[in-house]
Amino acid sequence: MRTTSPGPAPLKTTAPVDAAAQTSSSAAVSSSSPVPSASTNAPADGVDGSGAFHAGRDMRTRVGVNAVTAGSTITAVPKLLEDWKAALVEAAAEDLAEAEVIAPLVPQALAAAEAAKGEPLTRGEAREVSRDVGRSVRAEYNDAKDAHFKDLTKSPSTKQQTERDVLLAQRPRVDQLRDVFSAAAQQQPGARDNEIVLWENKSAMVVVDTFAPSPKALVVPKDPLQLPIDASRAQLDELALIAAHVSDAFSRSLGSPPAGIWINPPQHLTVKQLHVHVLPDLGPFTEKNPRVFLEDPQTRPQILGFFAAISKELENGLGPAS
Repeated sequence: MRTTSPGPAPLKTTAPVDAAAQTSSSAAVSSSSPVPSASTNAPADGVDGSGAFHAGRDMRTRVGVNAVTAGSTITAVPKLLEDWKAALVEAAAEDLAEAEVIAPLVPQALAAAEAAKGEPLTRGEAREVSRDVGRSVRAEYNDAKDAHFKDLTKSPSTKQQTERDVLLAQRPRVDQLRDVFSAAAQQQPGARDNEIVLWENKSAMVVVDTFAPSPKALVVPKDPLQLPIDASRAQLDELALIAAHVSDAFSRSLGSPPAGIWINPPQHLTVKQLHVHVLPDLGPFTEKNPRVFLEDPQTRPQILGFFAAISKELENGLGPAS
């Protein structure tokens, strides 16, 4: 990891990323299907054959896709609603392609793998079988996805209908998801014991995604919101500006380029409360996730010190936390 400002030395390890530990209450990045989708752009998709995580492979939306002039930040401020709608339609095309190309092959592959093992597969093993199927028909899947995407976006009205259909299908599911952020936002007793809050004001907080395979932050509004369409334009503008400042803080502290900033489409949500992902690209990263170091009394001070440097950079850009 590159550093350009004084502070605690970054934690380093040669241990491979534990993909099973990447699913958590803080990381809303997985599909809602019982057997994880082979096409969903989940964190494990950024892990190469050596176990190193490449954040650049996990970017849902790079700043600059629908970004506006940066102004007070070096990182361009994203247009969160527009990016989210684009991701929603893309996810719809992915789901259609998966149902058409991958899903019919998965049951047979799972049955064969279970027969070879002689006992039921674990969830992780089933996930890997599903991904193997996806890899084996990647070209066919991509062709189907592209065809469905063109069909879903062939006119403004078609695109709007896709957005409505997805929201009608997904809103009831999102309503039933866990809310893992509100208690911390309201500073309820014990709610922040396992969180690292980098910065906050009366309307939003920035927390570390402690289950991500490389340093990553989440910008969370303190109002109970689920989707970007539930927020006002002013709220989205504030979240976008804070996210750009978070990206700047990572860049100043670690020497990284502008971070990827996005809100997951509803199809990929695993927690209820709205949150913005800020993922800096640090190159190949073989670090254990921060949660591992927080749970170890010997390394907890080091990981807290590392993120304290990011927090200080945030205060330099946004002012003192309040």
